[in-house]
Amino acid sequence: MRPPFPVKAAESALEMNDFAEHTAAKAVDSGSEPSTSRVPLFILHWNRPDECLRTVNEFRAQGFPLQLCVIDNHSDPDALKSLAERLPPDVRLRELNENMGWGGAFNLVLKEWLAADGSEFCFISAHDAIPAEGCVELVLRGMQEDPRIGIACPEYGISEIPHFSKLRYCLSSPVAARPRGMSEPIEMLHGTVIAFRRQCLQEIGFFDERYFAYGDEHDIGLRACQHNWLVCVVWGAVVKNPGTWTASRTRSYLFARNSLLLIKTHGGRGWAAVRLLFMLPNTLRMLVFSPDKGYAFSASARLLAIRDFLLGRYGPPPSKQ
Repeated sequence: MRPPFPVKAAESALEMNDFAEHTAAKAVDSGSEPSTSRVPLFILHWNRPDECLRTVNEFRAQGFPLQLCVIDNHSDPDALKSLAERLPPDVRLRELNENMGWGGAFNLVLKEWLAADGSEFCFISAHDAIPAEGCVELVLRGMQEDPRIGIACPEYGISEIPHFSKLRYCLSSPVAARPRGMSEPIEMLHGTVIAFRRQCLQEIGFFDERYFAYGDEHDIGLRACQHNWLVCVVWGAVVKNPGTWTASRTRSYLFARNSLLLIKTHGGRGWAAVRLLFMLPNTLRMLVFSPDKGYAFSASARLLAIRDFLLGRYGPPPSKQ
């Protein structure tokens, strides 16, 4: 793990309250059209229109020139209708004909973004993200001030750093409070809101669609590190992710299968085998001693996940688990 890399303080002319205006003016002065100064932000929605509308409004209230697009990942008709009828007119809605998962849906718009001339940066977000005041500005400032940062994310309001473990998948270590605006390299990317640099995505490629959901954000972050890009959390840029509405059995299946895939990809087959052998008795233990409330656990779903990993079956979870 690389030591913390502090980002230099902004010049007085770029104080937080006028950073967005400075960015827009800079683009206009360089001969660009004013619209190109808006940074794209893609929000992935699935069956939670109320939460998605709240997220849209929270980002619109950031006071930063964003170009918002909501991608509907084949929601139920009633949920899609509820969302479409209430979206602000300046927010684009992109409807998909099938549920393509997290990576598949975002890959569509990220490829389009790279194919077009425009902003050097873009953001993606879950449909229930709640960014704190100044979140977008702080993340973008960190990336602008250090060209080595290829991917950045906000913090969750907890002073800890996530690490990649070849056995336990992801471990977090507590750290002392960091200065607001400091960008610190991490190994495991927070996935609720992510900012990408155009050149980084051009070099490392897009989300691995085998994951479908959960773990693909960690994979793309680790790949960026392997290509000598910094992947950073920006302290003081806070986002909250109040909950998940994915069924516990589905999450249990995806967590188990995708943790094995990630470890196999970035740790090797040997460590994946050790992880698998570790999961079997651990599953039996959790059958006897119930895990904490809210923990996604299903013994049958975990065993099915192990089977599918061994058979190389990835993508969407099976409809019947």
